[in-house]
Amino acid sequence: MIEGLQDALVISMNSAQNCFIFDLLIKALQLKGASQFRCILRYSRYPKYLLFCYALFLGQTIKAQDSTRAFKPAFYTCEDLIKKGKTEKAIRCLEELRKTFPRQIKPCIRLAEIYYQLNEKEQALLFANQAIDLNANEALGPVMHLANLMRKKGDEALALKLQNRLSVSDVDTAKTKQNKQVQNQLKSTRILNTAPIPGVQLKNLGPNINSSENEYLPTISLDGQTLIFTRNHSGNEDFFVSTKDSNQNWIAAVNLGYPPNTGLPDGAAMLSADGKYLFYTRCDMRSPNGIESGGCDIAFSFKEDTAWSSPQYFGFTINTTAYEGQACISSDNKDLYFVSNREGGYGGMDIWVSRFENNYWSKPVNLGAQINTDGNETAPFIHPDNQTLYFSSDGHPGFGSSDLFVSRKVADTAWKTALNLGQPINSKGFDGSIVVDAQGKSGYCASDRKDTRGGLDLYTFELYPAIQPKSSMAIHGFLTDKFRKTKLQDKIIYFKNLSGNIHLDPVSSNEGDASYFKVLQNGTSCLISVLEEGYRPYYKKIFLHDSLPRILQQEIRLREPGLKDTLFQASIWYDSLNQTITDSSRILLDSIFKQWPQWSADSAFVSIWIRSYYYSGDSDTDTTYIDGLMKAMQQNQFLIESFERHGIACKLLMPELNMLIYNDEKHWFRKTEIMVLEDY
Repeated sequence: MIEGLQDALVISMNSAQNCFIFDLLIKALQLKGASQFRCILRYSRYPKYLLFCYALFLGQTIKAQDSTRAFKPAFYTCEDLIKKGKTEKAIRCLEELRKTFPRQIKPCIRLAEIYYQLNEKEQALLFANQAIDLNANEALGPVMHLANLMRKKGDEALALKLQNRLSVSDVDTAKTKQNKQVQNQLKSTRILNTAPIPGVQLKNLGPNINSSENEYLPTISLDGQTLIFTRNHSGNEDFFVSTKDSNQNWIAAVNLGYPPNTGLPDGAAMLSADGKYLFYTRCDMRSPNGIESGGCDIAFSFKEDTAWSSPQYFGFTINTTAYEGQACISSDNKDLYFVSNREGGYGGMDIWVSRFENNYWSKPVNLGAQINTDGNETAPFIHPDNQTLYFSSDGHPGFGSSDLFVSRKVADTAWKTALNLGQPINSKGFDGSIVVDAQGKSGYCASDRKDTRGGLDLYTFELYPAIQPKSSMAIHGFLTDKFRKTKLQDKIIYFKNLSGNIHLDPVSSNEGDASYFKVLQNGTSCLISVLEEGYRPYYKKIFLHDSLPRILQQEIRLREPGLKDTLFQASIWYDSLNQTITDSSRILLDSIFKQWPQWSADSAFVSIWIRSYYYSGDSDTDTTYIDGLMKAMQQNQFLIESFERHGIACKLLMPELNMLIYNDEKHWFRKTEIMVLEDY
């Protein structure tokens, strides 16, 4: 580690090389502990100048602390206060500890125990739930100990609330097996407990969505702005659609029209993540309800400009004489989940999956006993994270005629045991379908609870941490030739998760419009690359975070090697040979700063050439050239520092000083020429 370092590096090279190499040195030193630096350009007094870059490292390096080691002594300090009976000080100590170490569960556990001893039961429940949300596996033992203590003191209902929260949390099966008593308690709790999960409320979507008829089976676009659902009106099923207004409220839903709606039952619409496909169930084949004699099959429509195409049907691999419907496609358009009562299941309706491989849909596979029962499992929804599956079931232990569940993928074909979402998401009535937004925060479901406007209404709610999927977002754009502006169809685009150093499945640009679409995990750094013969390699690094749009537009423009393009060229004028530039020149400079993100959006090398002029003198004894040289250097330095303040790296700035022999054109010394060049 470097401690108290204050040093300078001086490199004498040409202007392009020194900044580039110096930048690499700075990055290397930063990795070793340098906390701050600044790159400054200076010139010598000679006509053929030298460019000096030096870095100042300010302050001492902060050594990385082991959070676990730092936490233990601080926690023991709070424990000592508890032992000495200084309860109020202990609470303040533990509260501070929670802020400093927000991922540690022990302060929450201790606070829950203290507040229970003080008979502040709601506070005790609050902190116990926070511990479960942080790490259900680690909190399992302490929370069950607290629940047993509550039970011994006669607080059976309070203990049952804690067990219910654990029962819908993602507790590892191997962990629960370590304590058979706990496992049996949790298993019985899943059946018996009706206590609602704290902080969860369901909100009816209101008259713009719901009517006196039945509304159910919602689907939401990845950007969260479009809601499509099924409405059973006058005995027929049709799709209705609503979008959000500028205040993020749903406008009055309207019939989606033909296609895909017809005069016969059309239900269970599900949008693909890229918004290009709509999967749904058509029951116009062999029997009115499609179940007794088949009749219900899976169809899809694709977007044609702004309208949906006529129905396209899957072949016999997917559709059979049995019931097939309620399809949902994974975000990469490769896995099709659907409901069927075909042979080979566990009884009733089961959830199956087929994979698109080698331009064919594979033979469907049953999701297995962790998901399916001898009852009915319906309305599957695979979240855009491609790891979290929500569905309805009347076969798993629940609270009403049908409940909502979640399971997580542990391998390509294996799933964890399904977890009941708990009350109040589930009720004593029918809770039959669910979708969750891309960020994993908000859910939409259908229910027939007390405040419905008809039979089934659509509701929204916030997901508590134990049932949240991984937050996801998408990158979308077009692959084109930068110079010719032509579309590059069917070209491979690679993605790498830099946060986990994991290569993700590539995608290909569309065979028609050369578009591409990729769903990625939020909160990670991603590297996009295209390695196409005849073009320069393309690389683009993007950090994905919540402030970005849910669908981030990222155009990919490939360049042929050896080509150059002048993106910008202008003169910056100074008043009276000083550092003050004119108002018109300031506007020009601001336009460069505004356009820079667009110019540097991909892997092409974009550089800025800065050229100032000075007078050489009338003779060998004329020293006035030194003043001219210094003014030219000051003009360059002023612009360089302006670019650096706007985040344009030192290595991209190419300063030049040009000597003029005759002093008969004074205006040359009052301007600096700027040129932005792009090297393909």
